[in-house]
Amino acid sequence: MDLNPLAVDLCKVALWIEGFPGKLPLNFLDHRIKCGNSLVGVLDLDCLQEGIPDEAYKAVTGDDKKLSTQLKKQNKKERENKDQLSLFGDLEPERTQYAESWRELGEIAETTPQEVKDKEKRYQETRKNQRWWQDYSACNLWTAAFFTPLTEQNLQLLPTTAVLTQLLRGNTSTQEIVEAANKLAQEKHFFHWCLEFPEVFEVGGFDCVLGNPPWERIKLQEKEFFASRSAEIANAENKAAREKLIKELPKKNLDLAQAFEEAKHDAEAQSKFIRESMRFPLTAVGDINTYAVFAETTRKLISPDGRVGVIVPTGIATDDTCKKFFGDLTQKQALASLYDFENRDKLFSAVDSRMKFSLVAISGKPIKQGNFAFFLTQPRQSDNPARLFQLSPQDIALLNPNTLTCPVFRSCTDAELTKRIYQNNEILLPESQKGSHTARITRMFDMNKQSDLFKSSQDLKIGFKDRYGYICVNKLRYLPLVNGKSFDAYDHRYATQKINKNAQIRTGTAENIALEEHQNINFLPDKLLYISEDLVDRWSNGRLNRKWILALMNVTSSTNHRTVIASLLPDVATDYSVRIVIFEQHHAVYAACLLGLFNSISFDYITRQKIQGLNLSDYITYQLAVPSKEKLLNNQNFIIPRVLELVYTAWDMQPFAQDMEYDGEPFIWNPNRRALLRAELDAYYAKLYGLTRDELRYILDPTDVYGSDFPSETFRVLKNNEIKQFGEYRTQRLVLEAWDRMFG
Repeated sequence: MDLNPLAVDLCKVALWIEGFPGKLPLNFLDHRIKCGNSLVGVLDLDCLQEGIPDEAYKAVTGDDKKLSTQLKKQNKKERENKDQLSLFGDLEPERTQYAESWRELGEIAETTPQEVKDKEKRYQETRKNQRWWQDYSACNLWTAAFFTPLTEQNLQLLPTTAVLTQLLRGNTSTQEIVEAANKLAQEKHFFHWCLEFPEVFEVGGFDCVLGNPPWERIKLQEKEFFASRSAEIANAENKAAREKLIKELPKKNLDLAQAFEEAKHDAEAQSKFIRESMRFPLTAVGDINTYAVFAETTRKLISPDGRVGVIVPTGIATDDTCKKFFGDLTQKQALASLYDFENRDKLFSAVDSRMKFSLVAISGKPIKQGNFAFFLTQPRQSDNPARLFQLSPQDIALLNPNTLTCPVFRSCTDAELTKRIYQNNEILLPESQKGSHTARITRMFDMNKQSDLFKSSQDLKIGFKDRYGYICVNKLRYLPLVNGKSFDAYDHRYATQKINKNAQIRTGTAENIALEEHQNINFLPDKLLYISEDLVDRWSNGRLNRKWILALMNVTSSTNHRTVIASLLPDVATDYSVRIVIFEQHHAVYAACLLGLFNSISFDYITRQKIQGLNLSDYITYQLAVPSKEKLLNNQNFIIPRVLELVYTAWDMQPFAQDMEYDGEPFIWNPNRRALLRAELDAYYAKLYGLTRDELRYILDPTDVYGSDFPSETFRVLKNNEIKQFGEYRTQRLVLEAWDRMFG
């Protein structure tokens, strides 16, 4: 099965070559090898009885919006008024008959050239069967409603539910519309599985479905479309410049402009079909990628005893847009196995080495526990028992209760340890919102859309900067814009921004500040952009305390030295590379406890089991295991003094110190002292999680417990960096020493 006719022919040739039967003639394969769009067409004939969905007439590029509205109303009325009784009842015996004809076709011998010709002739006759052709045309009508351009010129050829009903009742008065739909079906390669393989679907589906579906977005990519058609548009400086050139295209190249409009209409029509046809209730979400809807299709093609095996990106199990599909798979015990691969060894030479893909097996009958393995680079690694683990639907519901997506474990040990952590703790924000924590996560300003709100430091030269780093101009206060590169764990002064004097005014580079600057309690890093305090107030609308902010770096990775970077910031604005925590009430003690938690080695370990991409998305953070709010607050006497000393290192954090009822000067930056404080917090939070010393030792370095050939890793980059800098894995030593001092 393929959309490309040449690929279909090549498949036939390959089968003939591989299965050449000696003196026997080449087999007839047209009834087995098909050309069509697997995603576009009717999968279940029952949808015809419901009529054409009203949303099939939703306007896309090139459509008449008024006509779209009229057709929706007309079709809705036709669906409500049509007689749904006896529409299909008389058809079942005939459908059984042509399914039987397909089955008999497959049993015809092919020992002579004449028998092959007879089989081909018989195949063509089955496709001319009156009832089969009527169903085929009805399926084309139903599908064509999504793709026919909604214009006055096409008005007489637009299929609606009334036309579909007449056709199914044998009325041929709308033959012109039917012929137009059949012609469109050939152009767009509509494919109706239930009609192309009637003998298969009569018994419930295929026994086995194997595939490597395309991994691409359905949305038309402008740059790719114009790559071979217009270098000027394809290589435009940015999206805004590209759109301007496209808008001017009708004046310069009308043919290309029309080709682009047609391609855009076709892509949007296909997207409309996938979203509105109800064929894909679990995967038609967000920015649709074909691999997800293919996966949902394959699952519907198998019989109760069948199996699916597909190669798809690992996002099928971990991405938020696939959560309904994967959650349904696991809760209905349909997932047999998932083996995740990194392409570092170039198993697919044309695919980026960082791409993660999975071999997914789906079962038609329930399976109690699916088999999993992640971070494989070679197929033989799937035989290593240390890498393999099982997850039941209950396990997945425990580990990711909000989304039911799959956690990512490098070993069975990681799976078992993480399950135990979740059994003894809660998640940050359950979907039911019945947990003890009240924190919400959001982001402030999007520079791609709101850059005009900001002024550069050069624009504000006429103002003066106060001791907290704010610029005042004509009684207006401007707050600096902070991005994810500006701070580090417990360090709001991690980097300063240097303006590129020879470049555009809004560009700059981040430079880490020196130890001497860290030790200067009056030093404030330079910032490139500022925004009016009034605009921040308007954005906040009372949600933000506007004295200090608990911030998380958005861009991250499970292989960084630390996955979670959290810090308290003064009263600033942040861009989309920063996620900030909003509290229902002003609660500095709770914020300090959360800050210590977010920066703890245990919390980081848990996060690493969930991160697949490069963003600390909210749906991931909300499902991370945490001790209850009550437990954190009950241990504030240990946590607060250490967090305060780590945070309050400059005067601009004085408002937070005052909220903590501390009136002294900022603490002088001492690297050795800070390392000791962090180690004590790491050990303490591990205890709050309910971990043992051996489990904490494993989290710090699995190879220290199981040897260098153990397949899991946790903080390898941190370990290597510290060995290079200090001659030892300092964090490991300090944390375990702190544990021994405090807990014996």
